[in-house]
Amino acid sequence: MLLRREYLLVLCVLFSLLLSCLLLPDFAQARTLADAGDGLDLSAVQEPKRVVVLEYSFLDAVVLSGISPVGIADDNKPELILPSLRQQLSDYQSVGLRGQPNLETIASLKPDLIIADKLRHSAIYDELKHIAPTLLLLSYGAEYQDLLKDADTIGQALGRSKQMQQRLQQHQSNMDDLSEQLKSSERLLFAVASERGVTVHASRAFASGVMQRLGLKVAVPAGDDRAYMKVSFEQLASMNPDWLFIGDYNADQGGADILKRWQAHPLWPMLTIAKKKQLLLVDPSIWSLGRGVYAAEQLAQDLLTSGMLDRQTLQARSAQTLVQ
Repeated sequence: MLLRREYLLVLCVLFSLLLSCLLLPDFAQARTLADAGDGLDLSAVQEPKRVVVLEYSFLDAVVLSGISPVGIADDNKPELILPSLRQQLSDYQSVGLRGQPNLETIASLKPDLIIADKLRHSAIYDELKHIAPTLLLLSYGAEYQDLLKDADTIGQALGRSKQMQQRLQQHQSNMDDLSEQLKSSERLLFAVASERGVTVHASRAFASGVMQRLGLKVAVPAGDDRAYMKVSFEQLASMNPDWLFIGDYNADQGGADILKRWQAHPLWPMLTIAKKKQLLLVDPSIWSLGRGVYAAEQLAQDLLTSGMLDRQTLQARSAQTLVQ
């Protein structure tokens, strides 16, 4: 009888301990958040306030959650940060280049959390983890939908899941509204130009994903599953898009020489973009570097104001205006 009573007492104690653990908020957070590295122990971050971001898409997500990072890998060019993000930032310390951030500067900021890119920062991942808990995600070459999922992951890491979910839902609503306004049957292509040549952002690239989310057609080869394609003039001619949006990294110096050479090519006048005069310069910091919610919404606004709406849509809008 005594043994039975002691056995019941032990069971009661164990049940009480289990129940108390389940009710403790810290227990709920004592789990690992899956990422592209070893995972992030949420019990080690506890709603971080001092965050360092090593890619622009991570900056986008952190600001989206209502936090201003203390350190940003801004390539020592703060002007590359989208104006919509810059106006929400407090003073921050540049930690240098995205491809080669300054570890000493990062350590001096005493961060609670570092958010790093799998492709760029795997080689220094262990060093970053010695400085602070590090969330490793893919930014460079990531698809639009994957970046939205990563924004949700960042919201969890920051202890701001609810705020992030609300903003992501608002983003979907914004994109739905914009897609209703952007009705076009024409084929679009985005590329960046620099002294290294012309690189088309293919089917898996951020800009292409945004355009497809808006219901638009992207003029990349069928079956292509790349993010980026360095192309020759002949390859561009074979795609023959109706619209070509170019992010020219040499625009401030008079434009990339390769674009000038292409436009002097004897076959240039045969391209649809030349016949219809549908080549437009766009900001590469939005279309290429931003890779986040703010960038996607700005890209959609750029399309809306580009004049790319087809005549049928414009005529329908004109008729609707007359009726009203």
